[in-house]
Amino acid sequence: MGVRQADTTTRRMFAAFLRAAALVEPLQREIAARHGVALADLHALRVLELTGAMPVSHLGAELGLRRSSATNLVDRLERAGLVERSTDPHDRRVTLVRPSKAGLDAVASFEMVRQSELVERLLRLDETERGTFADLLDRIAAPSEETPA
Repeated sequence: MGVRQADTTTRRMFAAFLRAAALVEPLQREIAARHGVALADLHALRVLELTGAMPVSHLGAELGLRRSSATNLVDRLERAGLVERSTDPHDRRVTLVRPSKAGLDAVASFEMVRQSELVERLLRLDETERGTFADLLDRIAAPSEETPA
């Protein structure tokens, strides 16, 4: 592949990315207006709804976040009234996090996500395309490896 073709491919990729991001933006604004959090924050609430109370570190691991990022996420959700912290009754050194009543109500916003234009377009992809797309997004979203100084 020549440099010119690589530049064209890169431009196409970024243009497609920006068009896809534009599909998410109205959904992001709606969720933020309703609950004061980002769409990604709702994913954390959904995980907590499905798994129940868990240590912050386990939630971070489940979401692929570093410990500090997981703590920041939980702080943000707690400020919004969407999660509650408590001490693990089996190990008082461990803090558990669980969705609050408001957090469980916010999870209902996933229905809005499921009915979004973005999801409708994603579901038009065949199974192989969806798998490839998921793999690519996983690679893009994976935490970057920190290089030693």
